[in-house]
Order: sequence, then structure tokens, then C-alpha cells
Amino acid sequence: MVIPVLKGIDFIGSTADLNNSKIRGTAYIAEEGDMGADCFHFQVISFEYLARLLSENNIFDGRATFIVEKFDVNLLEVEINNILKDCIRPTWDEVAKAVNRHLKWEYDNIKYMTSKEVLTKLDEDN
Repeated sequence: MVIPVLKGIDFIGSTADLNNSKIRGTAYIAEEGDMGADCFHFQVISFEYLARLLSENNIFDGRATFIVEKFDVNLLEVEINNILKDCIRPTWDEVAKAVNRHLKWEYDNIKYMTSKEVLTKLDEDN
């Protein structure tokens, strides 16, 4: 079985004050023992930010979102590791697709094409 491991987290934006805002993050996740990692994106939002979104839009799609009272990177790491415990699968592709249910995988919805398919597509576009 392939065991996913959280190798690190990066954040875009200030993590000092989350009041009425959001912070985007990337979790670097790989197979146990692997040198590289795939990126899984998420956001961290405050209750105030969620209330503002709901007052403007009446709906909120919460995939890849952590709603927190205060920003705590250690708590986020624990939560992501809990997600990963539930995503152990026979292959990395199955693991990544399982994690993708909770976080946004960088390779989600990518369609791989053969060289013949690429050339056909280029001919169609010209």
C-alpha cells in the first residue's frame, strides 16, 4: 500500500492576522520515502470571512477549505495528516485522487495526450 506523507506547507499571504480574510496554502504530499512531492492547494478562512461570503453570495463551496477561529499551522498539519491517514491506497494515482477529494491536486483534470493526438489537435487548430 502507498502511504502518503505531508512534507511541508507554504502559505501565500500574511498568517499573522486572519480576521475577515483568507490565506491560500499549498501542502506538499508524497509517497513515503519519495524525494519529490505533488502540490495540493487549499485555503484557510475565518468565520468572519465566511459570513461575509455568505452575505454576498448566499452559498459557499467548501472543498479544500479549512474554517478556523484563529490561524494555527500546527493544527492545520494535524488535520491534513488525518486526511492522509484515510487516503492510503494501492497506487500513488489512487492516493492522489483520494486526497483530491479534500484538497485541490495540481494534476486534477489534466488530460494526457499521445504525440499523435497532439499533432492531430494542432492540425485541427490551424
